[in-house]
Amino acid sequence: MLKLGCGCLGILFLGFLFLFLASYAYYEWIWEEWPTERIERVAGVKVPSYKIIEAHKGKRAFTGDYEDSFEIEFKDMPSDELFDEIDRMIASGNTGWRREGNRYSFSVIWGNGLPAPKGESEQNDRTFELIITRGEKVGEIKSGAW
Repeated sequence: MLKLGCGCLGILFLGFLFLFLASYAYYEWIWEEWPTERIERVAGVKVPSYKIIEAHKGKRAFTGDYEDSFEIEFKDMPSDELFDEIDRMIASGNTGWRREGNRYSFSVIWGNGLPAPKGESEQNDRTFELIITRGEKVGEIKSGAW
């Protein structure tokens, strides 16, 4: 009888260990990177290369929801041509771009029945926002899952 109890406890322990490792792997998997090529594909404009100055990991909910933010610095000042192109996109209609003064933002959400941007998976429920300001080399990326 005692051996049966120890065996069950061992199996239970291994089960919890597996769940822990699986959740850790999932946590690491959702920490997403946004290289310039991916931003360009999703936002529809060519952006200068950048480096992350500061990263803020958002709290993870038990459902997997989260929002991370990255303060970025562009290698080169974003050009006036970039902002002129964004202005044309805003004027043309529903592109995900908005403008408030010199501050521009692109925002998109997909998954859970909403279509994914080109090259992204509709299986993943994601959010993405890029915030840039004319005349500044710094910006912000926000990304997450919902």
